[in-house]
Amino acid sequence: MATAATSAPRVSVDGKFFRLGETKFYAKGVAYGPFAPNAAGQPFASPEQTALDFAQIRELGANLIQVYHVPAKWFLDLAAEHTLKVLVNIPWNQHLCFLGSAAQRAEAREAVRRAVAACARHSAVFAFSVANEIAPDIVRWSGARAVADFIDDLVQEAKRADPECLCTFANYPPTEFLRPQGVDFICFNLYLHQEPQLQSYLARLQMQAEGKPLLLGEFGMDSLREGEARQAEFLAWQIESAFRGG
Repeated sequence: MATAATSAPRVSVDGKFFRLGETKFYAKGVAYGPFAPNAAGQPFASPEQTALDFAQIRELGANLIQVYHVPAKWFLDLAAEHTLKVLVNIPWNQHLCFLGSAAQRAEAREAVRRAVAACARHSAVFAFSVANEIAPDIVRWSGARAVADFIDDLVQEAKRADPECLCTFANYPPTEFLRPQGVDFICFNLYLHQEPQLQSYLARLQMQAEGKPLLLGEFGMDSLREGEARQAEFLAWQIESAFRGG
């Protein structure tokens, strides 16, 4: 398996944009997984299937994939071989009232440390998301400021392991008031099925993002309920609205 050089350029933030080396990096991504465990017990497809999938993803014009488990080195090497970047969602027990338990907070910090260390400053890593959609009842119970401060703590844990890595937190409309200050860019999961509402909310998010880049971490619609043709129709205007909205 090819090994990617860690000295290759990594994506950085430049104002409202991402940059890869001397050129702007326009994130065009797809979610990948999670999957049933492979033969090695990893929550990904086999290396052979992954290579085929990555080739198809590149044919679609994407340059970024989002995963929901910490990838092994072979996975990142394959991504680099196919010129794909990887947004790593770090899993931990964020569905619990973690601020009420010192042990759970310590487990979350350790999960972030292990995840960033496992990726070993790999050039294929686009960024780490230290949390994904914290339930609004947990935020209300614990307090928005306290939860935001803890997200900032997790970002600092990641930066200690890899000072040059980009970090974010995947927010969504029920907790849009949750605004940690230490993230490198703003990430929102946004499922709005009406074009005017999506465009208006994107403008609202750009105002909230201020001088940081805004990335849609998840969007689209459910093809199982709506059908693939309907999903494709929605994606056409959703992608155009996203790019027009910066």
